Formats: sequence, C-alpha cells, structure tokens
Amino acid sequence: MNSRTLTNIILLLVLLAFIGFYLNTKNQTPEIQRLTSFSLDEINNIQIPRNNKTDIILQKKIRQDGDTTWYMVRPYSIKAHQFRVKTLLGLSQLPIDESFDSSTLNLQHYALDKPRAQIIFNNTKIFFGKTNPLNSKRYLKTGNKLVLIFDETYPLISSQPATFVDLMLLPEKNIRALALPDLKIEKTKDIHWKSISEKPSTNALTPDQIQTVLQNWRSAQAFAVHKYMPRKKLGMITITLEDSVIVFELSDDDPWLVLARPDLGIEYHLHRSQKENLFGPFNSTDIPTETSASGSEFSGANDA
Repeated sequence: MNSRTLTNIILLLVLLAFIGFYLNTKNQTPEIQRLTSFSLDEINNIQIPRNNKTDIILQKKIRQDGDTTWYMVRPYSIKAHQFRVKTLLGLSQLPIDESFDSSTLNLQHYALDKPRAQIIFNNTKIFFGKTNPLNSKRYLKTGNKLVLIFDETYPLISSQPATFVDLMLLPEKNIRALALPDLKIEKTKDIHWKSISEKPSTNALTPDQIQTVLQNWRSAQAFAVHKYMPRKKLGMITITLEDSVIVFELSDDDPWLVLARPDLGIEYHLHRSQKENLFGPFNSTDIPTETSASGSEFSGANDA
C-alpha cells in the first residue's frame, strides 16, 4: 500500500468520525437548566418563612403503596391542599434561559436586598424580588444566581397559611357516629345504624337518609379555609371516626355556612346550600309510618 492510499484511508476515517460525532450531537436533547437542581421526588420539605409570623412548613409523607401526600406541620397540623403544594413544587422545576452572578450586582435594583418573599425547598432558598415592568417577569435569586422568569407562585406564597389547608372537611376514614345540632346518628352494638332526634319537631331519618347524610359528610368540601375567628356559636357537631373525634363549631350560616375547628385555629367556608345536605331539614313525608318519631334503626352492611 503506497503512502497516497494510506493517507486517503486516514482522511476517510477522520471524516467518518466527524460525521458520526456531528450526528450524535445533533440528535442529543439539549440539557435544560432549571431553577433548582432537585427533581420533584427529592423534595421532602417546603418552608415559607414569614417575617414576625409563624413560618409555613409542609412535609411529604410516603404511604406503603408508594403514593405521596403532603401535610402542613405549621402553623396548622393537618393535610395540605395537594394541588397548591404541586404549584409550589413547579417553581423548583422552572426552566431558565440565562442567569447572572448576583455577587456582581446591586441587589437593591431588583428588590432583592430585602426580598418580598422567600421559599425553601429542602435547604435551597429562593428569594423573590420585583417584576420587570417591560416583560412582567420576576427577579428571583437562589444561591449566587439571579434569574428573570415568569412566575405565578408569588401570590400563593404571599397568601395566608390557611390557603394551604385541604378543602375536605374530614379525612378519608370511616365515620362511627355523627352528632348534629338536632340529630344523632350512631351505630348500635349489633352494628345497626340509628338516628335519634334531639327535638320533638325533628323527625328521625330513614335508612336511605342516614346513608345520604353520612355520604354528604364524607364528601363535604369547603370553597375556602381561613384563620379561625370567634363568633356566636349556633351549634356543635361531633364526628367520631375510627381513630379520632373531630368537633366542628357552627358559627355562621348566612351568607356562608361556616364550620370552625377552634382546636386547629381554622374555619371552613361552604356555600349556604350545603347546610341542608349536612343538617337537613328532611321531608317528613319520606319517613315510613312504622318509624317512630324518636328514632329509627337499620342494619348497615355497607357502613360509612
């Protein structure tokens, strides 16, 4: 083999190697730079510091089946609003086009010398500055990195802590007894459901009505949760679950139905129409003639 042939072979190999490198690079998905280096699965704790107020702390719990549920630890100990927590988590995954070294910048120009809010994912802090009036993007700072991105979480992070409370009134547990202002529903020793009227003017419930009331309470959901505000008590509701007892204070029914949990420091606001679903009144014509005015019983194979 002469030198010219050898040279051509070497050039051909170099050319093929270059083409292969180019095609491989072209087919690679460009790496996306995100606001934090965490994946969603790695985030177990979210903290929202509040100046001169109690910080909001949210923690993730993993069930035996692998599903995750977020709970509020402070200022209220209760299940968190899962969708709003996911909205916060989305902030950690926001892509950024470019970032700047904050140590070389005057943070006062971006309202980051005294941040307007902050959030902490695990141990990574993100500070919120002002928005740019030209493009409505917000200045954020994490570590020594300053970025400018579209952010929709600032109003949520700045809202009251009760905003992060789950809207469901009850946890997903079986109801064992229900004491309403004018009516009691409970199981007897022989596993029958029984309703007992507290007032002569209130009829006992039929079996179907009892199941309807129990289901209404299991699925009851507020349209908002707020910090507890003492009002005149209109009645008390005691719900016995399989492992706990929950007491609600009926504190208002016009224009909204307000069910308070003074023990937690929160109150649930429901539409006024929910009052009939949860408390009655029930049509007396639905009561069978053989049912006494003071109570009714039935066997509940499919109990709550």
